[in-house]
Amino acid sequence: MTKIHPTAVVEEGAILGEDVEIGPLCFVGRHVKIGDGTRLIAQCGIDGYTTLGKNNVLHPFAALGQPAQDHSVVPGAVTYLNIGDNNIFRENCTIHTGTAPESATTIGSDNMFMAGSHVAHNCKIGNHVHFINATMTGGYAEVQDYAILSGLVAIHQFCRVGRFAIISGCSAFSQDVPPFMMAEGRNGGVKMINKIGLQRAGFSSESISVIKQIFRIYYHSDLIPSKALEKIRTELPQTPEVLEFLEFCATTKKGVVPGRDNGHRN
Repeated sequence: MTKIHPTAVVEEGAILGEDVEIGPLCFVGRHVKIGDGTRLIAQCGIDGYTTLGKNNVLHPFAALGQPAQDHSVVPGAVTYLNIGDNNIFRENCTIHTGTAPESATTIGSDNMFMAGSHVAHNCKIGNHVHFINATMTGGYAEVQDYAILSGLVAIHQFCRVGRFAIISGCSAFSQDVPPFMMAEGRNGGVKMINKIGLQRAGFSSESISVIKQIFRIYYHSDLIPSKALEKIRTELPQTPEVLEFLEFCATTKKGVVPGRDNGHRN
């Protein structure tokens, strides 16, 4: 049974699934679609052409589906925010729709966006991602599955954070952080592999050993990036992790962050 508090505003045209709860002083815009079991606890808002899947939770002052903070936004243009299932949006979290007409910001499932975090226009966020307090991404950024962005992290527009990467608190990056790695600093670089995260996720010791070899070759072999990638391609077993790292580096547009202790850059 859907529950709407008497002080909430749900505009005509909004579509609510089964067992949705709209708490005190919440706002739901006319173009919003909310999936079954989603809860708006209190004093939060969803607007724009926003679609949420099932069992999402919005805490007070979370704001989803507002227009992008970008001068290129065309007033009245239709832009989207598409969100999956089982996400948690904590206090003062903000997530915006796309910029160009018919473009979208996309959020997967099973993510947590902690207090004060921000996802800008046209970003693509995967599944099982954690944005810790006050972390933010610029427009068109991509954060892949199981990545963890610690508190006060900033990811520049168009940059990517790879799968199972972890970024230390108070870091800022304007280049891509590759999968399986731990990075820190203001474009400071990759420190080591995300060993603990990989172990907790069930990666085998053999897979972690190969990822360690990727790290040593790419970041500590004194080879330029193109030569390091060639060495990884020719000398390591072509496991899924090796192929994923190679593909990530091959498709970078902003360059891959260097190692913390050397100057290698794409």
